[in-house]
Amino acid sequence: MSEWIGTVIAVCALALSAVTAYTQHRSRKNEILAARVTVYFHRTSDFAKVKLPDGTLRQAGYHLVIWNHGPASAEDVEFEVHDIEGGTVALADCLDNEFPLKRLDVAGRYPIPWLPVADAHRGARRFTVRLRWRDGNGGQERVLPVRRGETNV
Repeated sequence: MSEWIGTVIAVCALALSAVTAYTQHRSRKNEILAARVTVYFHRTSDFAKVKLPDGTLRQAGYHLVIWNHGPASAEDVEFEVHDIEGGTVALADCLDNEFPLKRLDVAGRYPIPWLPVADAHRGARRFTVRLRWRDGNGGQERVLPVRRGETNV
């Protein structure tokens, strides 16, 4: 009887080891397939002069930068910017067909001049950005708070 109990314990230990190994393998595979997309404000040293699609010339002191720092590429990258009340912030230099980005490679950055269309958003400092993309693990979404520093805009 004690041999039988020893065999059962050994089989249970083997099964537990197999489950642990499988779980770790799946976890590593998911990490390898993941894109880590984030967004941040970048203050330019000089104001960037941006010619808008309508021909007007504006100056941007900040860029909103979408950055993939993960081990895999991100595809179909989209973003939305919202003010602190939840209203959508439209950016003047984003064309209608610019997003979603087809692909953002590892270490890829995509700067967008911070030129809000509405004058009410020009002096605001706090925003929320919703990012959506697909990677090797399927559809992903992040909601991130961002904040600009002082500006003379």
